[in-house]
Amino acid sequence: MSFSYFKNRLFYLSILALFLLLILFLRIYLNSYLNIPLHFDEAQYWSWSKDPAWGYFSKPPVLAWIISISNYFCGNTERCIRITMPILYYMSTIFIFFSTKIVTQNSILSAFSAVIFNLIPGITFSSFVATTDVPLIFFSSGFTFLFLTIYKKKDPSYFDFFILSTFFSLGFLSKYAIAYFFISILITIVFFVDIRKKFLNLKGLLFLLVFFIFISPHLYWNFENGFVTFNHTAQNANIQSISLNLKEPLKFVLSQFIVFGLYPLFLIFKKTFLYKQLNKENKVLLIFFLTPIIIITILSLFSRANANWAAVGFPFGIIFLANIINDSEEKFKKYYIFFSQFLLSLVIVILILLGQNNIKLDPFSKQRHARDLALHVIQELQNIENVAFMADDREDYAIMLFYIKSYKVKKAKWNGDIKIDDHYELTTNANNLKGYNLLFLTRTAPTKAMISRSSSQKLIKELRFSYSRKVKKYNLYLLSDWN
Repeated sequence: MSFSYFKNRLFYLSILALFLLLILFLRIYLNSYLNIPLHFDEAQYWSWSKDPAWGYFSKPPVLAWIISISNYFCGNTERCIRITMPILYYMSTIFIFFSTKIVTQNSILSAFSAVIFNLIPGITFSSFVATTDVPLIFFSSGFTFLFLTIYKKKDPSYFDFFILSTFFSLGFLSKYAIAYFFISILITIVFFVDIRKKFLNLKGLLFLLVFFIFISPHLYWNFENGFVTFNHTAQNANIQSISLNLKEPLKFVLSQFIVFGLYPLFLIFKKTFLYKQLNKENKVLLIFFLTPIIIITILSLFSRANANWAAVGFPFGIIFLANIINDSEEKFKKYYIFFSQFLLSLVIVILILLGQNNIKLDPFSKQRHARDLALHVIQELQNIENVAFMADDREDYAIMLFYIKSYKVKKAKWNGDIKIDDHYELTTNANNLKGYNLLFLTRTAPTKAMISRSSSQKLIKELRFSYSRKVKKYNLYLLSDWN
């Protein structure tokens, strides 16, 4: 019987489809089975979703929109808040497959690329958490496909640039990190004539015009609110207190091996040192992948840097990886890549599973107390007449908004100064609680300002929750007759 490449290819593609669907359903099932309490950031995004807007204090709006839609169809549960995360990653995989196909013209290698993308350790972990990185990577994957389509076409259409800008805009409204792609475009325009010809014309102008039209409501929202999102992004990088720190860049680069994958990133860095030997296509892919890493590494000399800040370039990194192993001399490396990614992802899932019964291994140990804390708060709310709720910490307030949502009382976050430091100080006011008896959740004690605004203060309950080798302490106070 003769060998049929076509039949063999269909077999591998069928296996790919089944494997990716298995990963998708496994992630959805584990999200439901593990029943992990919300992280305070997730609770905050959920609270934003109840008030759809063009912006929020610390992030652009897309994740809140997504949660709002999923909650409408699914419900207000942890599972429903997170359910779209593995679905978005699955949809990103489709873009990765076709992007690789554009570059390699090889369906088997494209299937390999899709699998490796799904097994990126950072993606495996973030499939269990609702974060802005998920829609960011979805739109950056779509951007990758559209950019490579334009790159490969002799005469890309205006529609191609319109769709490219649409994905770029939605990525920007997910997380500002997609702006690194704009810097990458500028770099490739300088060094590659064909990209320069495609972008330095009316089509490139259309790209910019569509982008500014899409984000103009978000810009206006920021203008109306004192540009809080942009200011928070700058403060998050801590650029106002610059000090030289040589450890931070090393920590950031090493973290990329954990987030992206040990062996895959080793291969990419190895090829980076042979940059002059790469063909133009690989150079372009490498620029888009490395630009975020290089910029954040430089910034980390003077400020802090989180491991996920360069995730926007991951789609280009995966396609670059597939392209360099397209060479017959490199093909054996795909097995090492697969097994290294598979093992890292497996370790992450095992740790999450073991963490259910072993707090020392639990990556979610810091948030396990959320439901128990909420039960104590609800119990006290039921015992107090004419009650309202107040907290002085953004994390605690966000968590309580979700877990005491069924208990309808007035709520506000305390703001002890005139500065607006978080979304709840922007949108709530303790003055609106006048005339109520406040149940006050704090990790410390009432301030002098709080004491002066209440007729009496009473410590109702002290709470302690252990995680790893640390203890979180909370106090519940009754502040009577708030004025």
